[in-house]
Amino acid sequence: MCMTAISGNYSQRQVIEGYKFLMDNEQKKKYEELKLRAQLKMQEQRLQNNVLLQECLSALNSYRIIEDEAEAERIVGMASSQDAEMHSHNDLIVLNMEEQYFIVWDEATLPIVLCSGKSIKECWDDVMAVAFDTYLVSESTGKVIGIRH
Repeated sequence: MCMTAISGNYSQRQVIEGYKFLMDNEQKKKYEELKLRAQLKMQEQRLQNNVLLQECLSALNSYRIIEDEAEAERIVGMASSQDAEMHSHNDLIVLNMEEQYFIVWDEATLPIVLCSGKSIKECWDDVMAVAFDTYLVSESTGKVIGIRH
């Protein structure tokens, strides 16, 4: 039976859900794996196409992207705290050059990046250009510095 005969007045999502009903458990598992792989590939492509992010990452001397979801949620929770010390992007921000900071941008699709205060200071404009609001979270103290445009 062809897709057009089945789809009729149904949305694409309803048709896909109908096909999933006909799948056995192994086929459903493979389908979910393919779907997850496609989502990850799309996310990776969005990051590669984000010119400002790519310029920022290439300007940072050394960095690590936080990939662990639990750790990322913990860091975002810290960045979202009401205790954040807020500044304008033009303010003079004092960072410990030897300390490590998490960079959290206000766009959820962007990665969280861990790097040194020195690296952030050396490419400040590149870091600030990635998103409207940027939060720097000290890895050692948890102190949050928010920077607004």
